[in-house]
Amino acid sequence: MFNPQSLFLAAGLLYTALPLIAWTILHSKHDRRSVWLWCGGGLLLGISFLLISLRTELLEPPWLAGAGLLAFASYLLRYLALRRELGLRSHLFAALLLWAALSLAYTLTVTFSALDAPRMLVAQTGHAAGSAALAWSSWCLYRRKGYRSAAMLAGAYGLFCAAMLLRIAALPMTWEIAGTMRPSLDFALATLAGLLTALYANLGYIGIALEGTQAKALQRASELAREQERRAQTELHVAEQRALVAERDQMLARREEMLTALAHEVRQPLNNASAALQSAAEGLTDDDSDRQRAAQRLQRANTVLMQVTAALDNTLTDAVLLGGAEAISRQDTDIDMLVSLAIADINPTARERVQRERTTPTRTASMNPGLMRLALRNLIINALTYSPPDSPVVVRIADSDDPLALLIDVTDAGQGIAADLLPRLFTRGVRGANAHHGLGHGLGLSIVRRVMEMHGGEVCVHQNSAQGLTMRLVIPQA
Repeated sequence: MFNPQSLFLAAGLLYTALPLIAWTILHSKHDRRSVWLWCGGGLLLGISFLLISLRTELLEPPWLAGAGLLAFASYLLRYLALRRELGLRSHLFAALLLWAALSLAYTLTVTFSALDAPRMLVAQTGHAAGSAALAWSSWCLYRRKGYRSAAMLAGAYGLFCAAMLLRIAALPMTWEIAGTMRPSLDFALATLAGLLTALYANLGYIGIALEGTQAKALQRASELAREQERRAQTELHVAEQRALVAERDQMLARREEMLTALAHEVRQPLNNASAALQSAAEGLTDDDSDRQRAAQRLQRANTVLMQVTAALDNTLTDAVLLGGAEAISRQDTDIDMLVSLAIADINPTARERVQRERTTPTRTASMNPGLMRLALRNLIINALTYSPPDSPVVVRIADSDDPLALLIDVTDAGQGIAADLLPRLFTRGVRGANAHHGLGHGLGLSIVRRVMEMHGGEVCVHQNSAQGLTMRLVIPQA
């Protein structure tokens, strides 16, 4: 036989057990206040159903009044929980006012009405209003945060609200005989909707909590990634600043070194030149032998001044022009004139040692004549310095078809370059050990290398042996 009280007892146990399960799952994983509000609201509704299932004639008024107060309070607590999930104000005062009004109306109908219909009308209105508020809040949560579990929660409470409205619509037709335990189609639909809501509402809230936790984890991961990116950008910026500071310090140190080198290169030769010129002036007499000695001293002074000029050219070029990033200007240059100017820059007493050879009819080539003159002069002076005093130095002009380039070889009859020096040959400050004098600061070959790089070409050791050395300039002519 159908027993409505057993049905309410089962519903009460279900509504009591499911919030406890939800609390067990969520209390350490989600916002504790929200979990307490939701699970507490579900527990109050379960107790309300249990009180209705224990209804007796003797205890009916207070029993039913307590059940109604708990049921209305359950909606209030769960509504507050969903408002927290939305991050909105709770509207606690308005909610308490509505709960108080429903509770008072329900208590009055239980106490003073002989019929069940007025009490049922108030109760079902409260259930419909509460479930509608929960359905709307759940739907807003779905629209705002995209939680699919919130949509399921909205559907469950929407179904329960529809069942309550159906019972309210059917109530006028059975007003005189209406009762909570009276079997009917609307009662069966309401009971089924209530059981489904008990299950899916709690599952939906568990899903909301888990989706919220996942969203927070993703947000934290995204914030961490952004923070790491900001930190990486900051570190990159700091590294760039440090690189700029290091580059500036290097440039300042290099400038200081260049000034030191310039002072070293120029001071003593100028003193020597001054002394030589003074001695020459003192030796200018009518005697032929004195004149010859004076001419020798003037020649020595001229040699020293030419050494100073070469040192100044190398030092200033290294410190000013070649340190910049500007593109060089190129023009068609007479090759023979370039060689003649480079030879004219060296000591007159050594010029006769320089020989020329030409294996190409090419007369002009594209280059920067000033820089190329300096580079060629450095190679010729280097060859003269590191070869026997009476040996020739050959400047050979050739060309190349693949790649299209002008080739200038400078060959001496020296002892070649030691194997341990070859890797450092074009490094600034590196000098050979068998030079005939101590002048210079190791700038010549490093300047040659940079001049060729600025032309897109190269300088290389073409031949190296104990019988001589050939240095080659490759000047592209694309």
